Amino acid sequence: MSSMKALYAAIVVAALFAGVAVTAVYYTSVLSEAESRSQAAIAELRAENLRLQNLLSEANNQRSMLQADLKSLQTIVEEARREAQQLRAELEKLNRQSSELRSQLSTTHGELGSLKSKVEQVKKVLELLENDRVLISWIRTDPPGERKAARDYWNETRALALKSDPNLALTVDKILASLDLYFDWLEKAPPLNATSRQEIVKWCPLYIDWLLNAPPGVNEYQEAIKQFRQEAFLVFISHIDSLSNIFSQ
Repeated sequence: MSSMKALYAAIVVAALFAGVAVTAVYYTSVLSEAESRSQAAIAELRAENLRLQNLLSEANNQRSMLQADLKSLQTIVEEARREAQQLRAELEKLNRQSSELRSQLSTTHGELGSLKSKVEQVKKVLELLENDRVLISWIRTDPPGERKAARDYWNETRALALKSDPNLALTVDKILASLDLYFDWLEKAPPLNATSRQEIVKWCPLYIDWLLNAPPGVNEYQEAIKQFRQEAFLVFISHIDSLSNIFSQ
């Protein structure tokens, strides 16, 4: 009996050892497989870590490049801002200069217009002064003592007077209106054909009688001539004053 118990005990122990061995083998296999998996996972993790480190390094490089680009862009933007400020200052300066030039141009246009107006006025007055010169030169000569020649003389004088001042023609009309009366009376004057003192003595009363019996208005011819000459000189002086006034403006 005891030997059987020993045998059973041995069998149990053997079975236990066998179970333990099998279990040990199983766990060893499991551990080996787990270790293999762990090594593979570690290798994968290392590879992933290396990849991530490379990506991080590349990202850092890109960040450095981007920072450099950003710094360069900031420098460019700052330079552009300074240039923009300079351009704005230049633009404001140009606007002020443009405004000043427009003002000067407007003033110049006004002065030019005034100068053109003065030039036109001077031209007109110079034309009148030239007409005055011709007229004054003409009337410095004495009018003819014959009726027809005197009429032609005053008609020509009237034409010249119209160019200087139309009002002068009115005075010439007075001269022409009184011309016939004057020459009618003049032609009735006793001729002086005396050659001796006695004949001259006889002629004097006739001449005095002729003078004293002059018809009314006969003096208007000479008076009108005197008036015309005075008016012509006044017109001439007035035109000279007009020219002086233009230059003094």
